[in-house]
Amino acid sequence: MAESERKTPEITIMAVGGAGCRIMREFLALGAADRFRLLALDSDADALRSSGLPETSLIQAGRLWRSGRGCGGDAMAGQMAVANERKVLGETLRGTRVLLVIAGMGGGLASGGLPVVFGVAAKLRITSVLLCTLPFAMEGFQRRKLADSRITGDIMPVADAVIALPNDLLFSTLDAAVPLADAFRCSDENMARSLLAISLIFSGGNLFNADLAAFTGVLKRRHTLCSLGVGVAENASDAPDRVVERMLESPLFGGSEALDTADAVVFSLLGGPELSLGDAKAVLELTTRQVDPNGEKNVLLGAAVLPELTGRMQLTALTVRYLDDEIPSAGAGRRGRSADRGTETASESSGGEQLALPNLTAEDKGIMENTVPVIIDGQDMDIPAYKRRGVVLDLGK
Repeated sequence: MAESERKTPEITIMAVGGAGCRIMREFLALGAADRFRLLALDSDADALRSSGLPETSLIQAGRLWRSGRGCGGDAMAGQMAVANERKVLGETLRGTRVLLVIAGMGGGLASGGLPVVFGVAAKLRITSVLLCTLPFAMEGFQRRKLADSRITGDIMPVADAVIALPNDLLFSTLDAAVPLADAFRCSDENMARSLLAISLIFSGGNLFNADLAAFTGVLKRRHTLCSLGVGVAENASDAPDRVVERMLESPLFGGSEALDTADAVVFSLLGGPELSLGDAKAVLELTTRQVDPNGEKNVLLGAAVLPELTGRMQLTALTVRYLDDEIPSAGAGRRGRSADRGTETASESSGGEQLALPNLTAEDKGIMENTVPVIIDGQDMDIPAYKRRGVVLDLGK
């Protein structure tokens, strides 16, 4: 088929920053990349090339300014680098239905640039999800604080869902003697397999109730702490038991306690064409029995068949624990913001007096007036800088 005749995949997976590029390399090794559009974004030219993606899928942030160097953990440098690529991102993402971003938070480019990426996706009305890792506690309070503040203050208002996984979960299952490089490689491989499972939920390939709407409904505009388990087993009579056991032992899952403390759990079972109804039923019954015998938690189940998994089955579990008390109103999300800009209608009191109107001196945003705002550090970046900073221009009057 000619290149011009191919349809652009509606699901885009974007690796952002060095950690994202490492996970993308592991994702390519799974052999299911043709189902999605794959992109990598970083200011570090070497990290981009290490992702394994072709040059046409690489976006080098701040090419002229950073000259192919990384951001050195500076979130402001990452923000500026990615902001320079807003036009490129908009053109590249046009036609995408779902954007799934993979990254590691707490550093430079991802922490600084992700609010820009999700702001662009919001303006294009793209359903967007972030799958990210959080810094180790040993990396210091400031890195974790930066990651949390960016997620809650800048990403959650414009993204549809955020899945944040603490790197400290690696300590719960891996032996202390495991080499550090091997531990991160194991983490990256599990993230890549989870990325595949979540992507298939978005593509509508599941045979149960875990679809895109149900998935984002569990996470939308909620501050959460998540864990992610992946188990893989060769097909055999005891495969259902073994795949559940390996999922519970997964390094980013945190053991069976993660199921006890979760408010919601999403299970996704993948298998080859030979996956039987009996095996699927056995695996999913085992999982639901462990997570919630009384049926009080929100449990989503998904199952899909992939030729790439012939002879094997993979079980992925995402646990979600809410850190906030309640779901914010729809007006707090990105979809309600444009409507809030309209003039409010005045009502009459019993005495016939008109109620005082709110301040209607909104900032003039020019051609950006009717778009969803890009909010970074609590500031609307579509408002000219001199207005945001209260600078009074001398017009010679």
